[in-house]
Amino acid sequence: MKKISWVAIVAQFTLSLWANDVALLEQKATQGDAASAYALAQHYETLNNKECAYEWYKKASTLALEKKTSKPLENALLHEKVAKVERTQEVYGSVLTPYVDDPQTFSSAQQIITKTFDLSTYKSNYLLPFTFNNQDYSDDRQHFETKFQISFQKNLADNLLGLDDTLSLGYTQTSWWQTGEKSTPFRESNYQPELFMMMPHFNKESVIKAYQFGLLHESNGQGLPKSRSWNRLYAKTYLQLDGLIVSPRIWYRIPEEKIDDDNPDIDDYLGYGDIEFIYPWKKHTLHILARHNLHSNEGRGAVQVDWTFPLWEESLFGYVQLFSGYGESLIDYNKRSDRIGIGFALSR
Repeated sequence: MKKISWVAIVAQFTLSLWANDVALLEQKATQGDAASAYALAQHYETLNNKECAYEWYKKASTLALEKKTSKPLENALLHEKVAKVERTQEVYGSVLTPYVDDPQTFSSAQQIITKTFDLSTYKSNYLLPFTFNNQDYSDDRQHFETKFQISFQKNLADNLLGLDDTLSLGYTQTSWWQTGEKSTPFRESNYQPELFMMMPHFNKESVIKAYQFGLLHESNGQGLPKSRSWNRLYAKTYLQLDGLIVSPRIWYRIPEEKIDDDNPDIDDYLGYGDIEFIYPWKKHTLHILARHNLHSNEGRGAVQVDWTFPLWEESLFGYVQLFSGYGESLIDYNKRSDRIGIGFALSR
């Protein structure tokens, strides 16, 4: 008697469930369900079957328009995906033609040619050519300097926990550039790689909209005695109160050996959490970040206010930033900064 492999049985059962799910989605999509068509598109995109994903994105977009659903944001995302694929096909179609019969090779060639690796913005990306800090420091730095930030994220996996969750890798770099000096040196750069998971709240009618959990490293890449670094585990939630978005966050600093700790008292200045307030109004956005160490005897904290407004076709934004308090940068975590900056942002 032939021995049956349990692995084969489980694999066959899993494939059967998967096939049934896909067949059910196709049936619903054929009957006019835009959500099912969108789910199929995402499924085929995960499998790197770009052609099928594109066809189902188009189908979902068409169905959403026909039914005039009450989800304008979702519809806009559908149209954006379709438009992006269509632009890519129009510009690079002839170059990619030899690979159309091999989806995996096609995907690799497309990435090489278009340089797209599904990166998206994370935090704000901005350039403040003119900032002024009215504090005096012992290192004779200029009060005027340039500040900029780049931030992006890469989606690594979806629905790992079965909670519509998304696992992502994020990277943020903020730099302070002494453009007022002759040699224009970079005075300080802070690097923040992080691994985080986002998941929506189960009740869509609740003021709670989503949760975020992450592991965050931050350092300035300098040698002693200017080296600064710390690692944190954090939990964050997103609340929506009418038009106001509120995001409280708490963190736990991962302990280090005393001999390796460049900033052992950083909690006394940056505390154990922060809170964000975001208020979009018309074409403007107001963002406030606040934190405090919650010490009654030596209370220290910081407030940052960001105001963005469109400059040109809503793809370039005017940007004004105010900062007052401790911890604007790692090198100055225990020094007060009072800064105003003017420039522009590429994302908000």
